[in-house]
Amino acid sequence: MAAFLEDAATQLIDNPFPSARAAAARSIWAGRGFDLRAMGAEIAGLADLLGALAALPASEPLIEEVARSGPHTASVFLSADRGRVVGVALYGKPGTALPGFTPPRTRRRTRRPAASAQLDLFADLR
Repeated sequence: MAAFLEDAATQLIDNPFPSARAAAARSIWAGRGFDLRAMGAEIAGLADLLGALAALPASEPLIEEVARSGPHTASVFLSADRGRVVGVALYGKPGTALPGFTPPRTRRRTRRPAASAQLDLFADLR
């Protein structure tokens, strides 16, 4: 998502209603996420965005910036003073893959036997 936002082709677009409260943003994005998935659009960051919005007080004021490049759009939620990023959702038009996005692979963790000796990080300095 950072690469998308930093790309020269990505431009901030006018958002006529940039101000929202955390509770309203969470409700809107829960519905928007459902709609986008139902239309076959890919979305990155939605679960993290919804979790971040849920962790905020319901009345927390936020600013939503919207960036677009071709068929892809990113909604970036910032604190009211624009001092921190609360969350980001990146989505494309239905049937369009997200740019350079590869879903993380889940790996099975295998247990390795514990080392019998403790690693000495300062051995070379003596």
